[in-house]
Amino acid sequence: MKPEPRRAVPMKVQRDCALALCASLMRKLGMIPVEVTPQFELDHVPALALREIDPVTGQHRPHQHDPAHLVWMRKEAHAAKTFGTGATTRGADAGDIAHNRRLTAKEEAFRSRLLAKTTGAPLPPVKPKHRFPPGRKLPSSKNIGARP
Repeated sequence: MKPEPRRAVPMKVQRDCALALCASLMRKLGMIPVEVTPQFELDHVPALALREIDPVTGQHRPHQHDPAHLVWMRKEAHAAKTFGTGATTRGADAGDIAHNRRLTAKEEAFRSRLLAKTTGAPLPPVKPKHRFPPGRKLPSSKNIGARP
C-alpha cells in the first residue's frame, strides 16, 4: 500500500511544538538578541521516508503530525540534518533514505533468487560484472614498458 501523501502540519500542532520549545528555552535561560530574528522550521524525527507505514491505513507510524516526533530547528540546522553539510550526506536524512532504498532493492533481488531456488522456477537474470572497463582493451605484454 502506498504511504499517505505528505500534508501540511496543522497550526495546533505547530503551536504546541512552539510552546514546548519556548518552555525548554526559558528553562535553559538562553536569550536571543532582539535584532536577530531566527527562522525556524519543523523537522520530522525520524524522517517520514524512514518511518514504517501501516499496511491497512497507509499512515506513517508514528503519525506524521505526532508532536512527540516534531522538532523546531533553525533553517540552517534543518537543512544540514536533511541534506548534509555539502561535503557528504552521511548521517543526513537524504543519505539515510538513499541507503535504505539501495538496501531494499538488494534485499528484494536476493529474496526473489531464494524463492526461485525453492520453487524450482527459473532464476532471474544476473547482470554480469565487468572485470575491465568496457570499450578498453587489455594491455598486451609487448607494449608493457615500451616507450612511444
